[in-house]
Amino acid sequence: MSTEHLAEYGDPDGTPVIYLHGGGDSRLTVHPDEEIARRLGVRVLALERSGKAARRRTLRAWADETVAAIPVERFGVVGWSAGGPHALALAAVAPERVTRVALVGSMPPPDLVHLLAADVQKAVRVSGIAPRLAVRGLEQWGRLPTPPTGSPETDAAYARGRVEGFRAGGLWLARELAYLGKPWGFELADVKQPVTLWWGTQDETCLPAIADTYLERLPNAELRLVEGTHQVLFPYWGEILASAAA
Repeated sequence: MSTEHLAEYGDPDGTPVIYLHGGGDSRLTVHPDEEIARRLGVRVLALERSGKAARRRTLRAWADETVAAIPVERFGVVGWSAGGPHALALAAVAPERVTRVALVGSMPPPDLVHLLAADVQKAVRVSGIAPRLAVRGLEQWGRLPTPPTGSPETDAAYARGRVEGFRAGGLWLARELAYLGKPWGFELADVKQPVTLWWGTQDETCLPAIADTYLERLPNAELRLVEGTHQVLFPYWGEILASAAA
């Protein structure tokens, strides 16, 4: 896997954890303080999904392609927002390799798209009909200031990640939203690994009700409802990493 699609952080000899960024973001949308991962003994491998826009891809197909290219044998996974379903997909297709999963404010299964914020619902619907029709709106959204995370340092990292995510345009995101809104190609019951659900009590992008459904449908899940919005990835980064590496 080339460095263009992978960034590493933290302890190079530590427990591997794959980080999957949110929709419209990039491998750079990660907590900028590497010392957190080092202290935990975690090697973070941030995988890039932005850029190349694959046509007619399914979530299951993405997972099959990606797991073959991951350069470590066993690993935990953190999936934030749109990265959440991707984390579950890796766990479902590679149960012998994925040890634990942390879902952070994750997008829901296709039957619960109505629990997303109204603008995200619309983007998923339009992308599912014709991805190119959704590109202009997504790119306009990508130019808006990123929501606050709680500190200037993480705000800056979030903004850098968003710029990188749209560097090649928004078609990749439209095609991603299209396949996230359709059947995923696996069942949540296939994910047997421990899954920690991290959700902000004030999350208005992916409502906490989504966490309740994951808690019901995943065989081995626990919920950690914490104070915060959709950006809880940043203030709780250390605890989230620890839950994926345990």
